[in-house]
Amino acid sequence: MIVTEGSKTEPEYFRRLIRELGLTTASVTITGDGGSAPISVVEYAENLLNDDPDFEHVFLVFDRDRHTTYDAAIAKAKTLRPRKAPKGQAIVAIPSIPSFEIWYLFHVSDDRKPYSTGAGVGSPAWALIRELKVSHACFAEYDKEKCGAFYDEIRPMRDQACTRAERALEEASKEGQPILQENPSTRAYLVVRRLQDMARMQSEKS
Repeated sequence: MIVTEGSKTEPEYFRRLIRELGLTTASVTITGDGGSAPISVVEYAENLLNDDPDFEHVFLVFDRDRHTTYDAAIAKAKTLRPRKAPKGQAIVAIPSIPSFEIWYLFHVSDDRKPYSTGAGVGSPAWALIRELKVSHACFAEYDKEKCGAFYDEIRPMRDQACTRAERALEEASKEGQPILQENPSTRAYLVVRRLQDMARMQSEKS
């Protein structure tokens, strides 16, 4: 199950990905009804899991940006353990700093310039989006509500994006940045790799 903060950006990306990989909604559930704050994503997932705990992996996808509930969401995510959960169930926070768009940027750039989370004109997420729009022609008309305009173009760069996202976390660790506070970073690659693994296992069984 993938529970997201965004009702458009993240769900559309992951739905396109599962269609590309040949997975089905029977094996992957995606909901963009988690609300507009990190803590609401975690709480919504908690309610869903109380009703239906039978998920092997649960990914909680949300942004850091300037959300005041970010730290609380990270802490609460670590406590989620439904009473009837299957053995070995993994519930994983998938934050992006400053926002999910850093996952798109890693497809075309390995720039690790940090984005300020302090006061100022415009949010860190919008600063990232402005940069995304000038980073590659396919993002020039970027719209948070749809990724169809660029999905096929960046698809061949997905493995490179995974490598860059993972490397960014490794470099941040070497620099002494706290875990889950790395700026910039995204753990979206963990979801992508899990879906790819599911697709491989599905193919081997068929």
